[in-house]
Amino acid sequence: MKKYVQKGISLALVLSMTTCGLAGCGETKESKDTKETTTTSTSVNEQNVESLLTSKIGNAGDTDKHETVYVEMNSDGTVSKTIVSDKLKVSGKDNIKDISNLEDIKNISGDEKFTYDDDGNIIWENKGKNISYQGTTTQTPPLDISIKYYLDDQEISPEDLAGKSGKVKIEYQYTNNSKEEGDFVPFIALTGMILDDSFSNVKVENGKSIQYKDSNIVIGYGAPGIKDELESRINKADEYLKDVEIPDSFSVTADVKDFQMDMAVTVATSEIGDLDLSDSLDLSNVESQMNELKDGTNKLQDGAGQLKGGAEKLKDGSSQVNTGAQKIAKYTADLFSGTTQLLESYTLFDSSMVSAVKSAKEGSDKLYSGTQSVKNASKKLDDGAKKLDSAAGDLNDGAKQIRDGLKSAKAGFEDSKNSDGTIKVGLKSGASQLAEGTKTANQGVQKVVGVLQSAPSTIESQIQAVVDKISASTNGAIGTKAKLNTVVEGINEKVTGGTPLENVVAAYGLTTSQYYGLLNAYYSIQTLEQVQASFEQKIATNKDDITALLTGMNTLQSGASELNTGINTLYTGINTLYSGATQLASGTGQLKSGTGTLSDGTGQLKSGAKDLNDGMKTLDDGTKEMNSKLGDASSKVKDGIGTVNSGAGQISDGAKTLAGGTKTLGDGVVSLFDGAVSLNDGVIKLNKDGISKITDIFGKDAKNAVDDIEDILNNGKDYKSFTGINENMNGDVKFIFRTSEIKSDK
Repeated sequence: MKKYVQKGISLALVLSMTTCGLAGCGETKESKDTKETTTTSTSVNEQNVESLLTSKIGNAGDTDKHETVYVEMNSDGTVSKTIVSDKLKVSGKDNIKDISNLEDIKNISGDEKFTYDDDGNIIWENKGKNISYQGTTTQTPPLDISIKYYLDDQEISPEDLAGKSGKVKIEYQYTNNSKEEGDFVPFIALTGMILDDSFSNVKVENGKSIQYKDSNIVIGYGAPGIKDELESRINKADEYLKDVEIPDSFSVTADVKDFQMDMAVTVATSEIGDLDLSDSLDLSNVESQMNELKDGTNKLQDGAGQLKGGAEKLKDGSSQVNTGAQKIAKYTADLFSGTTQLLESYTLFDSSMVSAVKSAKEGSDKLYSGTQSVKNASKKLDDGAKKLDSAAGDLNDGAKQIRDGLKSAKAGFEDSKNSDGTIKVGLKSGASQLAEGTKTANQGVQKVVGVLQSAPSTIESQIQAVVDKISASTNGAIGTKAKLNTVVEGINEKVTGGTPLENVVAAYGLTTSQYYGLLNAYYSIQTLEQVQASFEQKIATNKDDITALLTGMNTLQSGASELNTGINTLYTGINTLYSGATQLASGTGQLKSGTGTLSDGTGQLKSGAKDLNDGMKTLDDGTKEMNSKLGDASSKVKDGIGTVNSGAGQISDGAKTLAGGTKTLGDGVVSLFDGAVSLNDGVIKLNKDGISKITDIFGKDAKNAVDDIEDILNNGKDYKSFTGINENMNGDVKFIFRTSEIKSDK
């Protein structure tokens, strides 16, 4: 995602620069006298190349002072002579005040004379006509050109290269020295050369080669120092521009037989033009979506932190539940043991009772022995009742602990109020916020990807807009891109063949101004198509990454939603368990009260056993009647105690199951807590190492980068003159570097 926005800014920079620089910003026409004074004898083709380059890098139409700097260079790029031609626009009747550091100034357009005032200004006579003059200077141009030659990959001097055959490479290196004199001034340079039929397999880096009859017309370009200046002034410029080529050199390679080459021409200007990248590259939507993404990840992080806190409370509560369950298991086991002893005691009691009744007739000593057995049995019953009472007390304590533990676990899920009045978010609300945060983050990612994927169609709309504009300007005569290409390429072919431009465009029913408009549109559409192809290639190359990002965000959102559902289900279960634990605590309390009563009763039974023994004589009178009824009563009592014992066993088994379940619950809660900790750490890392860095890069840096790019490139407008200009004048300047020919007969 990041690289698509970076490439968009970088390509917009190159688009704006090359559209103005290579397609031309106006037209320049030199006077006949100027050409006669400043040029050597050249062929028609060489003149056409210089005219073509000059037309592509021109001057504004409404300027007070046009300046053309002719730099004569040796074949290696060293300067041999500099001639400057200035043209003053005359208006009004007052004499013209001018500033210039030129020497040997000559009027080449009329007979107007000039003088110097006390401040060193030049005062020209005003005869109502524009004034053109020339002079010389030793001042170093702000643009330096170094030329190197290679034969079969070995560097060679141009003198030694003349007449040689092999694989030749010519390398032009442009250097921008404007910053040494003050502020950096952006320059764009175009170099043209004609290679005759001795050159074959011609290849150009950072330029184009056009085949014409038996020759190749080579045009190379560069914008020296612009990328370095951008990287020094713009925050994170290396991120935006690392994959962008803003060349400061060009080279041409070819197979050559008997090497020689005519004069080459380089035209340079600082008028890259007024740029408004913010209109051509709308970043407002990206900025808002980056803010949404950042907000969503912050909510995600908050929710993960709250989940961690809630899981920590749940972990503590489950530990308390497990402890209580273990105690219940122990105490219910004691209860079962006590009821078992009670059953055994009653069995003995029943056996003794029956035996005593049956032996009543045999004498008082046997009866006494039976009542003695009753005493022993009652003692055991008393001991069992006391154990049962103790066990019931422990069971009640355990039930209360379970209830309290579940209450703490339940509180971990619910929102609460801190001592300072703020709300402490519970696990239930935290899970909900987590789900909502992942949803918001997913939506932000979906929007950003959508903007990036729509870029090619936006560029296609820009291409159609250019075609529509041309169609309107030609009254529908040129209404398609194919028609535009056919007309422009046809005109260029005829002009290159030596036919004057005015005759060619007239044959097509066009004016010269309309032709330059068509030429500008032609190169603009080519550049837009290159940018469109680059976007489509990058989007296709990174299709899997985009798909993986969208899939991952959808999975994250789904997982957060499922987690929220699970938390709600767990909360419902804990509420149910808490209600049951409350009822259990109430029941064990009643059980304890009942065992206390039982214990008191067995104590009384023990005391009454002695009275029973003393009253056996009276009992003997009723033994007959008791013997007839004892069987039914004894059976019912024994069955009742057996039922109690069975219930106590079931309680004991249930308590053991509960203890095992609470341990499993505790293990699950521990796993949940570990997962919550991992999730929280992962979200923090995602926010710190991923989302925060992305949003920091694309928050406001993108807009600031566009503004700085505009400032740097538009700085060329302020460079009005090389040799001096009146502060009240508007001016423009271009440089024409002429490299001497290389001939084998020199």
